[in-house]
Amino acid sequence: MESLEDRIARLERQVAYLQRHLGVDPSLIDAVPGGPALPPDFYQALQKGKTILAIKIYRQTTGASLLVAKNTVEAMQRRIALES
Repeated sequence: MESLEDRIARLERQVAYLQRHLGVDPSLIDAVPGGPALPPDFYQALQKGKTILAIKIYRQTTGASLLVAKNTVEAMQRRIALES
């Protein structure tokens, strides 16, 4: 039977593989309030500094208002800039 440590290690490898495959920067996932509920293209737009596209994707995904989406995306960008 697989030990808990082995299972966790296997799951971590799977998550890392999926992040690479989808082009998701793991550091951006922590910047999202509530976890990684946004599609990979959102993270790519955010990483490339495409603020308007990131806001658009955020609104489409969450149903947030323009103001909420703008404030959220800009806060995420500030957090990323501080971590860099």
